[in-house]
Amino acid sequence: MKGRILLFVFAAHFAAGDALDDAVGQWSKKISSHLAADEIAHVTWKDAGAVDTSSPAYVARAKTLLARALQRRLKDPKPVEITATFSQNLKDYLLIAEMHRENESIVEIASMPRTIALAAASAGFRLERKKLWEQEAPILDVVADIGAAGDQMLVLDTAGVTLYERRDSSNDRRDAKWQRADEAVLDIPPVRDPRGRLTMTENALIAEVPGLTCKGTWRPSIMIECQQNGRFTAGRNTIEEAGWPPYFAHAEIGGEHIVGAVDGRTYIYDASRKQLNSADLWEDFAVISSPCTSPKILALDSTSNALASFELVNHNPVRVSDSMEMPGAVTAMWSGGNAGLVVVRNKSTNRYEAYSVGVDCGR
Repeated sequence: MKGRILLFVFAAHFAAGDALDDAVGQWSKKISSHLAADEIAHVTWKDAGAVDTSSPAYVARAKTLLARALQRRLKDPKPVEITATFSQNLKDYLLIAEMHRENESIVEIASMPRTIALAAASAGFRLERKKLWEQEAPILDVVADIGAAGDQMLVLDTAGVTLYERRDSSNDRRDAKWQRADEAVLDIPPVRDPRGRLTMTENALIAEVPGLTCKGTWRPSIMIECQQNGRFTAGRNTIEEAGWPPYFAHAEIGGEHIVGAVDGRTYIYDASRKQLNSADLWEDFAVISSPCTSPKILALDSTSNALASFELVNHNPVRVSDSMEMPGAVTAMWSGGNAGLVVVRNKSTNRYEAYSVGVDCGR
């Protein structure tokens, strides 16, 4: 038996409905080009287990559009068996047609971006954000609502660590303003896009920046000492952890590991560190928990400046929230319990703003 495979990939960045109509239209033309004048397509749809919440509507529409496009009025038609499948990978929905003949097998594939399709669908959760702080200097990390009354905040920036306290002479918390209470200057090596992480317990504090790890206390006053080396590689921003290639971000959810590698791609591994999937879908990500649902992946779309929450289903990201546009380029994302910390450089003010972003449990 001889075989030949013909591949057609359609990836126009239109609205979801137009993209699907055009993809099926091009797909049906390719299929029809293999039918003789007296032949008619007999299509059987195969379930590929498409998993995200948007796909059922697209499957139904794809079936209708294909049936309409392949319809022929012939007196004595010769049926040609075709198996059609609606599938997906990390970036695209895939339309796959397998044409079976006695002496050949032909495969035609069309695709449409999942980022377009997913954006058009209503998701089950909504994200909410709360501005924590803003300033001129680049913000690396923020730990807010600390202290006995939740009226203290630690900010790590390119100059060092600063402690702020919410104070007001009228004792009305609604009118209280953040005021600088203490600070520690750090000699942070110059890096093009600096990164940093704050970790604290009741009194202890760890500040990590490229090439340095600084440890000490934050109360009753900030007292820290720095040593060479640490989580972030000096001069680069990458994190180097035993058993993993150098990476920018790493999170674990449901026993699977998500790694944002230095090649710009996102990789998914199982617990034994076997690679399961990869894509250039996200710019950055963090894992957030919530009192109203299971942990989610908070991720920044690599093709836009929008955040959304995702789950992993069969090692594939599935969007489960509406998208949230941010007021500027995202410069940092960190996991932080019930909410993630997201730092942006506001495109209107050019100031750095730190937000707490989590799932809106009131929806």
